[in-house]
Amino acid sequence: MPDHDDHIQHTWILTHPTGDEVTIDLWTDGESVRVEGGQGESTDGGRKDVDRLIEKYCLRGYWVTAGYEVNDPHEPELPDDRPDGCPECGQPCEFVDLYDSGTAEGPAWLCTGCRWRVWSVGI
Repeated sequence: MPDHDDHIQHTWILTHPTGDEVTIDLWTDGESVRVEGGQGESTDGGRKDVDRLIEKYCLRGYWVTAGYEVNDPHEPELPDDRPDGCPECGQPCEFVDLYDSGTAEGPAWLCTGCRWRVWSVGI
């Protein structure tokens, strides 16, 4: 784990009556979640996974003793080539910072409806 917090958006600290502590960090990418202590989980489910992990540890006797903002979330710069809509279904498209097609990965526009069509930027 890095010894700086530039990559952390929000931190929660949970404490057990035995004195054990668990730290849950939501990273600035808005998706990565890392747990220090406890079972040391790592997920890419964002805030919904944070809520699930807090609930899991609270059911085991922990309670939230602190929760605080660390850094602002990452807001990717959107490229100027946003498509008007998906040619397959007409739904709008959203920008994904790192899309993995299985054969290539990089920034891309994905259809919010069928997600079939991918517009890749710089792949």
